[in-house]
Amino acid sequence: MEKPRIEPDRYPLNGTRLYLRVQGEGEPLLLLHGGYSNLTVWNEAAAELKKFHTVIRFDQRGYGKSDPVNTPYSAYEDIRAVLDHLQVERTTIMASSFGGSAAIDFALAYPERVNKLVLIAPSLNGEKYPFRLTWEGIADFLRVKRHGMDKAAECFMEKPFWSYLIPFEDESRQQLKRLYLDNVVFFYQGKPSLHRPLLPLAASRLGELACPVLIVEGERDLPFNRQVCAKLERGISGAARIRMDGCGHYPHLEAPDRLLSSVLPFLVPS
Repeated sequence: MEKPRIEPDRYPLNGTRLYLRVQGEGEPLLLLHGGYSNLTVWNEAAAELKKFHTVIRFDQRGYGKSDPVNTPYSAYEDIRAVLDHLQVERTTIMASSFGGSAAIDFALAYPERVNKLVLIAPSLNGEKYPFRLTWEGIADFLRVKRHGMDKAAECFMEKPFWSYLIPFEDESRQQLKRLYLDNVVFFYQGKPSLHRPLLPLAASRLGELACPVLIVEGERDLPFNRQVCAKLERGISGAARIRMDGCGHYPHLEAPDRLLSSVLPFLVPS
């Protein structure tokens, strides 16, 4: 593959502007972040992965330095637009949280463009979030609007409900807080409800996924998220599932070295 050389920047793609970063040489590997995050959550992992892959990252719509969500859109079509822009025909995707649901949708919509999937604590379109999770997300959004980002961040980091997201180690905790604060410009000004998943919803179509799939589950993750991992393993033929002991929802932030030692054999088989 001839790798386009670009500096980190925002590009007009699929009706918005998305912030992209490309590093390394080799087979393409797209990294998709999840909520309360942006592409920098992958910094440590990308530093190692770029030795083996052309690593592609972008701030998903409404996060980091990409534009806010103001019109209806589909995350899987943003993936297509990024790959088309970079002239990437096929890629492996490693995706976290809601990035996992986007990766699954993309693999169902464009199976010929996906080599493998690594799904880290993924969500799944068609699996309804528990009421408490939905409510806490809405409450966080309203807290930012009413009290400002700094106070909301302090509350988020200390609120017991969100403990499954919060790393134990102090440096990683501070990194997550910085990621949270970095979304003040666009995420909390946009309208996340405008997202449109692939139809029919992916939860009823897991048997259609034909590429190799590795599922990564955090031991400390929310029970609902662990249940989604189990559903994916049951529903996808040949899928494998590993558990990251001591980790919550973001193993790539909490224990990037240990995560890579588990997934590299899948990505780069000997």
